[in-house]
Amino acid sequence: MTNKNEWNEWKGLTEAEAAERRVRYGPNALPVPKHRLLGLIARQFRGIFNLMLLIAAGVTFSLGEPIDGAFILLFVFLGTALNVYQEHKSNQAADKLKAYLLSTITVIRAGTEKEVPTETLVPGDILKLESGDIVPADAIVRVARDLLVDETTFTGESIPVTKRASASSATAADEEEHLLQGIVIVRGNALAEITAIGQETQLAHIATTASTVQAESELVKSVDKISNFIMKVTLLTLGFVVVANILIEGRQADVTGLMIFAIALAVSAIPEALPLVLTFSLSRGALEFAKRDVIVKRLSAVQDLGSVNLLCTDKTGTITENHLVFSASYPTAGSPYDPLVLARLAAINLHERIPEPFDRASDEALTQAQRQIVERYSLAQEEAFDPALRSNGAIVKQADGKTLHIRRGSPEYFFGEGLIPRDAAAEWLQSEEEKGHRVLGVSYDDGTGAHFGGFVSFVDRIKDSTIATVAAAKQMNVAITVITGDALKVAEAVGREAGLVTESAEVTEAANFLTLPLAERKKRLSSIRVFARTTPEQKLELIQLLKEQFTVGYLGEGINDAPALKAAHVSMVVQSAADVARETADIVLLQNDLRVIVEGIRFGRETHANTMKYIRATLISNFGNFYAVAIGSLFISFLPMLPKQLLLLNLLSDFPMMAIAFDRVSAQEVERPQRYDLHSLYIIFVTMGLVSTVFDFICFGLFYRISPAVLQTNWFIASVLTEILLMLSIRSLAPITKAGWPAPSIVILSVIAMALAIGLPMIPATAAFFEFQPPTMAHLGIILGIAVSYLVVTELVKRPLSGFVSKR
Repeated sequence: MTNKNEWNEWKGLTEAEAAERRVRYGPNALPVPKHRLLGLIARQFRGIFNLMLLIAAGVTFSLGEPIDGAFILLFVFLGTALNVYQEHKSNQAADKLKAYLLSTITVIRAGTEKEVPTETLVPGDILKLESGDIVPADAIVRVARDLLVDETTFTGESIPVTKRASASSATAADEEEHLLQGIVIVRGNALAEITAIGQETQLAHIATTASTVQAESELVKSVDKISNFIMKVTLLTLGFVVVANILIEGRQADVTGLMIFAIALAVSAIPEALPLVLTFSLSRGALEFAKRDVIVKRLSAVQDLGSVNLLCTDKTGTITENHLVFSASYPTAGSPYDPLVLARLAAINLHERIPEPFDRASDEALTQAQRQIVERYSLAQEEAFDPALRSNGAIVKQADGKTLHIRRGSPEYFFGEGLIPRDAAAEWLQSEEEKGHRVLGVSYDDGTGAHFGGFVSFVDRIKDSTIATVAAAKQMNVAITVITGDALKVAEAVGREAGLVTESAEVTEAANFLTLPLAERKKRLSSIRVFARTTPEQKLELIQLLKEQFTVGYLGEGINDAPALKAAHVSMVVQSAADVARETADIVLLQNDLRVIVEGIRFGRETHANTMKYIRATLISNFGNFYAVAIGSLFISFLPMLPKQLLLLNLLSDFPMMAIAFDRVSAQEVERPQRYDLHSLYIIFVTMGLVSTVFDFICFGLFYRISPAVLQTNWFIASVLTEILLMLSIRSLAPITKAGWPAPSIVILSVIAMALAIGLPMIPATAAFFEFQPPTMAHLGIILGIAVSYLVVTELVKRPLSGFVSKR
């Protein structure tokens, strides 16, 4: 085809040609993840912890302990089911937001205009595009009339750009002749020939790029490290115990019984309630988000958000309102017209089309008197935007026939036309540029020649909540970095007004920064608060660089944000974001408000704090008891605790610990970014675990000579009581008297667990089933004394450890 000036020369494809191409190219649809529900289920077993629990359950069943095996499976599948349900419902909610592409569009088929579903479009179709249309596929402009488009979702720039008709019949075109799927027609109309549909569009390529960028959850990685540690310690210890018992007892060793004991001991060391505690904690955070109109698609993102110490965000619509407002004018002495009135008259047919940001801002700023002046005029002729001159115009007339020819454009146009000396308004223009304002010049011709009418400036103001939000983020030690496609001066001005930037060295163009040597980039990276003129590829590169030094949360909305969203540790988009961006993100905001994210970081830190309470308590208690029982077995000819008693011990101590997900969190625990400091965790685990082991040996030494049943029963009771008291102590590294009251659910479940630990050995039926011997009152008194002493020593040992952890 060749470029034609007349619309009626374009006949388009016939229906037969369109049908044949539809078979060849497929539907015009973005790629959709297949089997998403199965993927959600598989994700729950991506880490090794649930797999480890499934193996433990299988072994327990093989030992003839169906109740204990079922108990372990209950924890695994309940946690998995809650995770999958939450994420699946969130995805369904996010799917309901999908209204990005128009369902139908006008095409020319066989010389006739017809409305067709966008999914049925094929390469070669001729689109008829008008103001308000969303381009449904990649295309080349063949005929254009005053065509302006909004490419915000690709470029981040909120100012419309001009498109022109291609002078070539080829399917390759330069940027000003090409329309990408997803952009909006702001003004004018056009005929455009489709060049790519479906997965071949630029939009789909960005989606593919996003799908290849993987960011593993910080929560999953940390839990995997803990799981690996548990497995290694458990297997090494049990191997030593089994071999040592065989060497000590020789041929009299009951190898089968010893193996059963070792496996039960291993199962007791595994914190099987961890997945459920995590799910409870994360669901609580997701519920808090939901109250603030936030959809959490990936449940672990709630806790990952707590570890964020750098929040990257676009400028437009997030820091600013994405709404231009009239700021100031520079009138010309002696001119009878206000520059703002002239700017408004240049778009007098404002209400007949989608208004440009400048037009809307001019109209909103008019006083009543100025509006009455504008209403005297009607449009006689509109002059399209000229990209070479960077100006547009209009001829307007009054009822008496008097006409006025207005031109509106960049300051350079009026300097070039000689209507105003370049240095005449240099100081004013420089001041406006430093403020990040956008400036338009206007001129008028009332029949006596062209006269310069002045300048008007506009600003995209920061949101009322931005400054307070930035301050709140600083209090929580969260840095905010703006990554935008806007110009350097505009971005810097916004950064200064928001309180993010104090000196120009904190602002740079992305291209300039990325040309620096790698060592210099890494050195400057943490001090840059604004990256300007950033392309989609540069956004991805910047996020990957930042991830080397920070835990990164990224808030975007455009198609061009998708790869960076996928790469970030936690990705967030707004409701109006493009499909690709929403599909990629972990969190969807129904309100574009940065405050919600900062609040979310606090929720994430609370979730992390409660999860750490459980991990600390269960590792110390489980392994303290684990080592004591394992080593104690070397000194006696019977098992210090039967397998079923070990599993019951785990059950009773875990129920109160699961309630830790709903515990109260102090202000100090959310001041800094939260992460799994495994080194500090191991120090606490070893030190406090040693204290637990010592008290277990005290109990062992007091009762092992009496009888196996007495030792097993009393040690069981003492272990339950000490583990619950440990949880109440270790829930905060502050002294227990200053830690505040735990949540009521923790207190209630703790009392129930203690009562069961003492009561079950006294009930004949349960005592017989678990092979307990009812304890005497004297023995109970000794056990209570051991438990109270253990709490006191734990508090004393905890104090220096809290100082060590706080320094890290």
